[in-house]
Amino acid sequence: MNESNQRPLVIERFYEALDGKTDAELTLEQRQAVEQAVLSITAASMHWVDVRKSFPFFSRRYYFVFLFGLDHRKRPRKESTLFCILMTALILFTGLSCTLAALLTLYMIKSALGIDIFPHFHLGIWDWWLSLKDH
Repeated sequence: MNESNQRPLVIERFYEALDGKTDAELTLEQRQAVEQAVLSITAASMHWVDVRKSFPFFSRRYYFVFLFGLDHRKRPRKESTLFCILMTALILFTGLSCTLAALLTLYMIKSALGIDIFPHFHLGIWDWWLSLKDH
């Protein structure tokens, strides 16, 4: 296998875009430094989830991008305290909502199957749900 088959595609594209004269003048140390810089820049674009779609809407095109993955950048982003507090609150609210929805679903399944875990104690949600059918 030759050297070009072992290099990542982004490095190959970089050298294709580079002027031939400049490419010939690079020393081995310069090549290694440039390749390391290119790889560190493109490392942030390797995502676990990468959805990029465009769609027409009223004679114009719009795009939607959803990226999810690790942040490989060397310099951390400065985020405000308010942003951190709001993000924490949003995550807690979402987690609590999902937990309550799962518990409610399990309770409704239990009630529909007629399973009575605590005798003589009911929340009344199943009876309320059945009363909606009567109206």
